[in-house]
Amino acid sequence: MTTMYDPPHPGESIRDSLEATGWTVTECARRLGIPRGDLSRLLNGRADISPAMAMALERIGWSNAEFWMRRQASYNLAQERLRQSAA
Repeated sequence: MTTMYDPPHPGESIRDSLEATGWTVTECARRLGIPRGDLSRLLNGRADISPAMAMALERIGWSNAEFWMRRQASYNLAQERLRQSAA
């Protein structure tokens, strides 16, 4: 039997990193080279980390792209398990 768990959206980790740097959302988006709205959606759990976003995070030194892609895949899989167990 698989243990169900509900991990946080990866955007929460990015929000923590953002707060640790003291950057605003606008400043972080500029450094990542993405629109501010895209980053805001990610931080609020309304968007997934795309491969391009994972590469941007790697570029600014926030781990590597594979780490972020694994985090997103783990989150998505956990959410699907929760959906299917509720059905």
